[in-house]
Amino acid sequence: MAKQDEKPELSTDEKFMLVLEALAQRKNEGIDASTLQAILAANATGVQKALRPENESHPGISAMSYPEGDRAKPRDGILKYPFFYNNYPMHKFPETEHWRELELAAQVKPGEYTVIRKDASLMTVTVKGEKNANGDTTAIRVEFPISREEKWLIPPKSVVLYQLVYNDHPKRRFLEAMQEYLVTVMGGEAVEV
Repeated sequence: MAKQDEKPELSTDEKFMLVLEALAQRKNEGIDASTLQAILAANATGVQKALRPENESHPGISAMSYPEGDRAKPRDGILKYPFFYNNYPMHKFPETEHWRELELAAQVKPGEYTVIRKDASLMTVTVKGEKNANGDTTAIRVEFPISREEKWLIPPKSVVLYQLVYNDHPKRRFLEAMQEYLVTVMGGEAVEV
């Protein structure tokens, strides 16, 4: 049972209107800085929400984030060095990359690879690694030839990266990668390949 002394919680809009009314009442008298500061401080949350209506506790769940969300499991820092996918700097825009693409990119090693394209033809992919004087990797560049006429044959980025990371059995790895991609994009459950 609610107590009779308790006042109902005011909405953000109601609080903001009370602030405006208080300011309007003091208009003729003039309002000094300390009074304005006291009014705004008393209604800081309402004023902030009215001026900047945003969800500060949003978990950051999106199509690209981990299922737990970007706040619980950030994607920043997965790539420890610059990573270029056919000259596109993936490391500069992690928010545009799916979490799985970033994880796979972090595992890619320099070398020459054969990747299966969408039409089952083979494509050579070169992965170049740049190293510093200590022998530590400082950048990775994934490069493969592509023409306008054949760009539709290139599998999704996660499928190419999957084949670079797991390159022991090309056909099987292509099927696993495509299945993982389709489950990630469309949802559902994976089937045994």
